Amino acid sequence: MGQAFCVLAGCSAGTVSAVIEFYGVTKVYPNQVTALRDIDFQVGRGEFVFVVGPSGAGKSTLVKLIYREELPTRGRLLVAGRDVTALRPGQVPYLRRSIGVVFQDFRLLPNKTVFENVAFAMRVVEASPREIARRVPQVLEMVGLADRARAYPDELSGGEQQRVGLARAIANSPSVLLADEPTGNLDPHTGLEILRLLLDVNRMGTTVIMATHARHLVNVARRRVVELDAGRLVRDELRGGYGHEA
Repeated sequence: MGQAFCVLAGCSAGTVSAVIEFYGVTKVYPNQVTALRDIDFQVGRGEFVFVVGPSGAGKSTLVKLIYREELPTRGRLLVAGRDVTALRPGQVPYLRRSIGVVFQDFRLLPNKTVFENVAFAMRVVEASPREIARRVPQVLEMVGLADRARAYPDELSGGEQQRVGLARAIANSPSVLLADEPTGNLDPHTGLEILRLLLDVNRMGTTVIMATHARHLVNVARRRVVELDAGRLVRDELRGGYGHEA
């Protein structure tokens, strides 16, 4: 986690073996729907974890809690040793600087080019023009879009748009990358390409959590699998497969 966040949030010195920690986390929405029930699990630095389960199991809610889009109703959730529910509003942006997010629906800015979409994520964290000019071509090269920097989102395929989303998510070198159904709008072959990119990011040391119902991707990768069903954690398996039908 960045030094600025530690200054504001009071991180202790030294490393934290678990970068994400859920302790008895329950989430009940205002309409009384319980999305998560007493969730307990930890994710170590550098892990790749699939979160699987049928629609409505609580996968997206779990992801949103990590970057504080939502708050738990009960329980504790720690990111790099800090309880995110205890952060003051002014500290939340510093938490999010250390977390990249890839969405199912891409969420690109339609009136900005590929380069500008990625650069925008860096401007938000006040990166210098020199750093933006250096870093954006690097991440576009990494996701195979170096030759599409001047294209607009509506000129790209779905797979290309998702690669832009991934480039944007890793532009600020986050310690944690969250991918919420990143292949849900893509065909199986293109989804596999996105998975390979996520695995590449993970090999460089980034912790990756991918919520998905794509059975074939989970079975190919054979990484840690956390399964949710009706908001409960029902399986946590190293080098697991998808398990049950979505």
